[in-house]
Amino acid sequence: MCEVLAPAGNEQSFYAAVHSGADAVYLGLTDFSARRSAKNFSLENLKSYLDYAHILGVKVYVALNTLVKNEELGRFFSCAVGAWNAGADALIIQDIFLGAALKKKYSEIILHLSTQAGVCNEYGAKLAKRYGFERVILARETPLESIRKITSIIETEVFVQGAMCTCFSGQCRFSAVAGGNSGNRGLCKQPCRKKYKIDRYGYEELSYKLSLSDLCLGQDLQKLIAAGVSSFKIEGRMRSAAYVGAAVSYYKNLLSEKSCGSDFSELKRSYNRGNYTRGYLYGQDKTLIFDKIQGHTGEQIGEVASVCKDGKVFIRSKYVPCEGDGFKILRKGVEVGGTTWSANCKSEKGGFYLPRGKFQVGDTVCLTLDTAFADKVSKRRKKIKLLLDYTLKEGEKAEVRVHGPFGERVFFSEFVVENANSCAFSEKDIESCFCKTDTKPFEIVFGKHIVGENIFVVRSALNAFRRDVFDEIYKMLVPRREQISDTEEMPFSIPFEKGISRSEKQNKIVVIDDDFSKSCYKGQRFSIAVYAPHDYRNAESVKKFLADSKDLADKKYLYLPAYVTDEDLKAVNNLLDLFDGIYADGVFALEYCREKGKPLFGGLGMNVFNYADVAALKEEGVNDYAVSWELSARENEPFGQVYRFSGGSMKIMELGHCPFGRNCKTCDKRKSYSLTDEGGRVFPLFRYENSVCRFEVFNSALLVTEKTGQDLFDFRLLTDDQIIAYLTKSGKELKQSISNYTSGLTQTGVR
Repeated sequence: MCEVLAPAGNEQSFYAAVHSGADAVYLGLTDFSARRSAKNFSLENLKSYLDYAHILGVKVYVALNTLVKNEELGRFFSCAVGAWNAGADALIIQDIFLGAALKKKYSEIILHLSTQAGVCNEYGAKLAKRYGFERVILARETPLESIRKITSIIETEVFVQGAMCTCFSGQCRFSAVAGGNSGNRGLCKQPCRKKYKIDRYGYEELSYKLSLSDLCLGQDLQKLIAAGVSSFKIEGRMRSAAYVGAAVSYYKNLLSEKSCGSDFSELKRSYNRGNYTRGYLYGQDKTLIFDKIQGHTGEQIGEVASVCKDGKVFIRSKYVPCEGDGFKILRKGVEVGGTTWSANCKSEKGGFYLPRGKFQVGDTVCLTLDTAFADKVSKRRKKIKLLLDYTLKEGEKAEVRVHGPFGERVFFSEFVVENANSCAFSEKDIESCFCKTDTKPFEIVFGKHIVGENIFVVRSALNAFRRDVFDEIYKMLVPRREQISDTEEMPFSIPFEKGISRSEKQNKIVVIDDDFSKSCYKGQRFSIAVYAPHDYRNAESVKKFLADSKDLADKKYLYLPAYVTDEDLKAVNNLLDLFDGIYADGVFALEYCREKGKPLFGGLGMNVFNYADVAALKEEGVNDYAVSWELSARENEPFGQVYRFSGGSMKIMELGHCPFGRNCKTCDKRKSYSLTDEGGRVFPLFRYENSVCRFEVFNSALLVTEKTGQDLFDFRLLTDDQIIAYLTKSGKELKQSISNYTSGLTQTGVR
């Protein structure tokens, strides 16, 4: 049976997951969690939750799935050791290089590679396995045929339920540029859930054009099982305990063939954005984009039948509401309001009343908060059955014999049973005491017993004995974990030249573009020209690039984004021999270039954030790489002489889907579009082709910084005059010649 893996962003969700039947739970700490806005858990209280789950047979995976800065490395390793010593069954890591360093230092620790690492092809899986990871959590964009291939290489975990990120995992910097809140650091402010318009016919009106429906793969479980998937993951560390309970029940019942209609109904009521999509399992699903409502849609349960004179509206529905139930009102699929039901509103045959709002007859009514179900989830209990025999005889110590998963244990009290002077203790009194298990998940069944005819026990002493018995049993059921010691020594050396003065730095320039025939490039000379094709399948365009860049650069590299499927690689394979190397944003390229014998330039999308990342790249023989532009200039300084993103087009999102619904027959197939937000900011939307069309979103302003000596420029969306300005002017002069610019995160970095 495949594992059903549930989220826990707080204590209530944790218990909902455990008691609803989850096989495993994943949760985050207050540090290094990709959901820093959740309540999360601390190292101080983590063990108590892990112990509770473990005695009920539930595994717990601890997420340390953010990018880590140099000054945080010591704390990261301490958190990892602390979580492991507390009993974590695995640690979920985003930074594959940091995970490899952690495994090198502590071989006992079991690692799962986060979906933030973007594994969606066989090469990413091979790299994860080589680096010591035991499981990969696949990118949501991974198609079924690739899932089959990857599961033959390494154990896989696949998202089956919950929110879908608009951007390919690990590559979103939209929130970071908007206010310094990095999604890669657990602080995403979800700009993708805002309203936008696109300069294409039929897309000019503001709506939630980047927002995706929630994923639901309930009907595809058997295909995923046949593909070899080990774990079905439910997204939702920011969602309610009722949602967690509903999702776990839905998938557990599907797997055990006990599913009924109410399971799906309860799931929709708990959280449902867009009435669900099957995502990318078979290519882009037609229901993927949901531009009508930003959040929870709920389940349709009726419609507005009449607007009454007393200030209420009557809802025609079979649903019988409870105090506190929440409702959302839709008109032609668009939200027009919401309200809460109370007993004052009343209900009657054929429906119920809601407080009056801006509602019209015929409006759709959706249930978004089912309080009865939420209460039902909160009362669920999973328990361990214990058979208890007891003997209480006058003049002897009380004896309790407990039978359970551990076999049999016998306990004797400190006190001696006395002779009763008045009211004697009965079996009922004793069993009433031992039925109380406090917070421990025990169900007591009484077996054989011997009780004297006229005995007496001090109740407080009996209660203390009961607590001692159950405490001891609880400890027996908790698995033992061999402790490992945290040491300050890092499992890598710092492979940088320090103290290099600016005059000693080599002036190396790397340029990314899709057209090197521009007049502005004449007479220029670069270290590397990186070609980002508009169509990877067009060999003629590649030959043109090679001709255009013949005298332009020492080396010609092919650009590879982070989102590259096995199908995409077929076209890439045909181009390899024409290039000196690969510039790649995805870590999969390490294994790909290793197999193909091609030099690699580690791109911005590899999220090089700390010493461990660079040490790993150096060990792989990668000498050319760029550090993340989410780091400030001050945070960059310790890296010494490495490439830095010095200016040009800032790619802030790599989309896994077509924002036009992949309606290819009616597509105008322009190279670029404009994505405009409610504030009037314009973000270039760039299209290119591989196995299918792909899209990238760039920042509304160009990046302008001072040159560093080893500079990386992305000129894909710049004019000739702008490119000349970047190549010939200082940062100060450049700012005077380019009106719409930003210094990016050079001053502040990300939080």
